[in-house]
Amino acid sequence: MSDGIGKFIAVITIVVIVVTVLWRVQSGRAFGDRLAYGKEEEDRLSYMAEVDLARPGQSYSYNLELMARVISAEAKGEPYLGQVAVGAVILNRLNHPHFPKTIPGVIFEPDAFTAVSTGHVWFPPESSSYRAAQDALSGWDPSGGAVYYYNPAKATNWWVATRSYIIQIGRHIFLR
Repeated sequence: MSDGIGKFIAVITIVVIVVTVLWRVQSGRAFGDRLAYGKEEEDRLSYMAEVDLARPGQSYSYNLELMARVISAEAKGEPYLGQVAVGAVILNRLNHPHFPKTIPGVIFEPDAFTAVSTGHVWFPPESSSYRAAQDALSGWDPSGGAVYYYNPAKATNWWVATRSYIIQIGRHIFLR
């Protein structure tokens, strides 16, 4: 009888360990979700530490680069107007009380942008993304003041249905 209980406890322990490891790997926590960036390990870690600081007062070029990367990864294949709108959402969040007060803070807020969570933000940005980021930083907001957006073909979170619709541009729906 005690031999059967011991085996049962061992099996349960192994299942818990496997589920925990799989969950951490899937959510990017086991390896920092940064192995796909294509840099050498040492360079990659120092670069990521520098980017993740999200300090206030970053330079215009730093903010432009971060925004271009997010726009490229999040709005690839979208019309130019939609790319600018994604950049505008980043900036609209700066003035919203529920979001960080720096562009890096908004971009690197946990689970705020799928492209950051998946690591796609570190792929080289499209040239149009730089122009879109510049237009957004210059004050153009085709989103109508949106602080959220989603692609209904990809979104799986019921929460988006609780937000107020503003406009659809390309495949993205922009929300308040």
